[in-house]
Amino acid sequence: MKYGLLGLLALLLLPVAGLDDYLKDMKTTKQSVQDFVQSSLGYGSLYYPSACSKISKDKRPALVRAVGEFARAFVKTDAFKKWYEEYREGRKPKEPELMPLSAETRKKQIADMKKAIAEQEKAQASAPADQKAMYKDILTSFRETLKQFENQDKSNDAQMDAYIKQANAAATQEYKQKLEKFESEYPAGNPKALVKRRLQEFLDISASVDYSAKLVKKGDKWEFANPAYENKDAKWKMAFRAGKETTEAARAFAKEWLKDL
Repeated sequence: MKYGLLGLLALLLLPVAGLDDYLKDMKTTKQSVQDFVQSSLGYGSLYYPSACSKISKDKRPALVRAVGEFARAFVKTDAFKKWYEEYREGRKPKEPELMPLSAETRKKQIADMKKAIAEQEKAQASAPADQKAMYKDILTSFRETLKQFENQDKSNDAQMDAYIKQANAAATQEYKQKLEKFESEYPAGNPKALVKRRLQEFLDISASVDYSAKLVKKGDKWEFANPAYENKDAKWKMAFRAGKETTEAARAFAKEWLKDL
């Protein structure tokens, strides 16, 4: 089962000796927990194991802090920093493929066609006598196409090139803007900006949770009686399901962690 930042509850404040048994019960491992932290911070997921609902409310605040400390320590490790660089590289804007000018396009067309003709001529030369004739029509067509490329009307090149240059300039400018924003949001070698953003997102989402909201059963599922709450996103609803003690403890730790960053 996948779980997210709020789901760090999975590493509850249990004696170290009992931690492995707990993870086994949850069908997860310490490595899986690390993977979850990375996924949570990378994609802003907000999940927790369903078994957490069985944990008594009086234990949850301390457990949230224990798990939060685990996450705060983990993001300082070389393993997390390595993951961050790979994650960052995967989100980095790609340079645009600029359109070639008319003359460059024509030059490539001619070169490609000459290469194709040479390959067909070579194949024809080495083919059995009864198969050589089949290459004749192909070569005739290729040579005709080559002549068309070589004799293309160039009178509109200037107008077309002006459009191409304008389009390339716009694409390059857009790429530079995206890259500048990317470098600001995902600075190289420093995942703090990402951690800050995810913590703030959690605080923003969970700030308005109404823990007294009523649920009504519709069919085989429960829904909020208040339509406005039913229209809330999944993360808001997840915070509600986690409960006030859990979510408020997580919010307190998130605020503390933000100050530390």
